[in-house]
Amino acid sequence: MHGFAWKRNYEEILDRRRKFFRREMQDGILAGFSVRTEREEEWQAFEQHWPQYGEGETRPFPCNEEIVERMMIGLRARGEVEDDFLPILYSILDCGEGIIGGIYGGNIRFLNRKRGPSFSGTPPVLPDYADITRLPDPMENKWMKRLLDIQRAFSAHAEGRYAQHHSLTMDALNFVAEIRGATQAYIDIYEYPEELKALMEIGLDFNIRFQEAQLAITGGYADGCFVWLGEWVPFPRAIALSVDAYVICNVDHYLEFGFDYQKRLIEHFGYGLMHFHCNRTDLAAEVAKLPGLRLFQFGGDTRDPIPEVEHVPAMRKVVGDVPIMVECSTEYFITNLRKHTLPPNVWYNMWDQPISVDEANRLMDEVRAYHV
Repeated sequence: MHGFAWKRNYEEILDRRRKFFRREMQDGILAGFSVRTEREEEWQAFEQHWPQYGEGETRPFPCNEEIVERMMIGLRARGEVEDDFLPILYSILDCGEGIIGGIYGGNIRFLNRKRGPSFSGTPPVLPDYADITRLPDPMENKWMKRLLDIQRAFSAHAEGRYAQHHSLTMDALNFVAEIRGATQAYIDIYEYPEELKALMEIGLDFNIRFQEAQLAITGGYADGCFVWLGEWVPFPRAIALSVDAYVICNVDHYLEFGFDYQKRLIEHFGYGLMHFHCNRTDLAAEVAKLPGLRLFQFGGDTRDPIPEVEHVPAMRKVVGDVPIMVECSTEYFITNLRKHTLPPNVWYNMWDQPISVDEANRLMDEVRAYHV
């Protein structure tokens, strides 16, 4: 059973989330802080209990018990922080994006990340479109069953203390990049556009079936559900999407080979939350037209010398009143919080430098009182 017993002010946060996602917090903000609540002795005990591998080294996929034990480190203590974070876990994050190819029969490889989830890679499983009709049923694959088993294990362990959400969708060109390989996916736009669309239809069907299977396990809470990015949102069902594969494409390519597939996916589930990892307002303007869009998580470009948070005003002009999520430095946030210059209707996350529980709670007094 999922719940929030490990977050002492969860009822207040749920109310703040309701206002934010229903677009009733046009003059206020949400905030999440980096607060290191895990203790070194917890990590040492974990590392003595489970086999250890070097950073980036090939490793076996972790068992349920190892994943649960790692994710529990510091989680209960984190509940003493009164920011807008809720204890909602990405329980199958260890599978990585390469799991899509693995679910379709590819030879997946898992790589170690120290004190974090593993990541994965799988060679393309569809080198020739002539084999498209021979793609296996992903729901019968051993990795599909393994992922759902992890989520069942977390549900059984939760006991009302925390929750979990389902995975980010891997749809349209994102899906094709995993099945065909990224370079070939972009070539297909020009050389195999009709075959590309047929594969995207397969991806749409896969995403609907996979998300439905997860939602049956993760369930909901109060008047909402659990979903990546939003953690808990006040909607019966919602999904998280991205346009990662389109950030180097012409906007017309997204309109022809992306928008409709994402539109249909959102329409099936009701609401969508968008991960947008670039600073392109032209693409953002089209993404904002998706029906049922309830969050725009702007991620910026690591090569951009301008901090992503400084692009928020420009993004606001093209996404309208859709709530925005963005990261910024703790120093930037505190400075502009006290100068009263933070744009409202934004969820700010500060993961750059840990602060103490007491400092985070003092700052949250200011956050809750902030109005523009």
